[in-house]
Amino acid sequence: MRQEARIEPMLDDTGRPAVFAPLCRSIISARAESATMFGSLCSDPGCEMLLDLYWRDSQGLKTSLTSFCLASKASEMTGRRCLAEMEAQRIVERFPDPFDKRRIYVRLTATGRDKMDACFQTLLSGYAQTCHDCARKCGDAPDGARQEVPFCIAIDGVRQFRR
Repeated sequence: MRQEARIEPMLDDTGRPAVFAPLCRSIISARAESATMFGSLCSDPGCEMLLDLYWRDSQGLKTSLTSFCLASKASEMTGRRCLAEMEAQRIVERFPDPFDKRRIYVRLTATGRDKMDACFQTLLSGYAQTCHDCARKCGDAPDGARQEVPFCIAIDGVRQFRR
């Protein structure tokens, strides 16, 4: 990879790499699996673009305007409309390539990163509550009965998430 294709990876307030990058990667993979199963039925171009940009920024990779629009998995016009809305909300910004004046890069602004982090935090809080509820419901009840939870199964007597 050319040196000029790298940027500084996203760091949190303490200087550590973006803590939600692994979650972002998992969401990207899950969305790709959904697209395989359902096609464009589960398409959300803006979300695809933001997830891809967050991941690339977290890894210290520059994202060209072309690549950013391709991440939408929609038409170029749809990608550009999403970009315009993101710029209006000040969650992304464009910046020129200092080595090639024809190329434009896109990156999350501090506001954009904060909003993405808040979304990931909300997702994790929801997952944590679900896990807490599952553990509570799947545990032994005082009368020895177990309550079944739709997404949990017992494997060798241990409750696990159903896939």
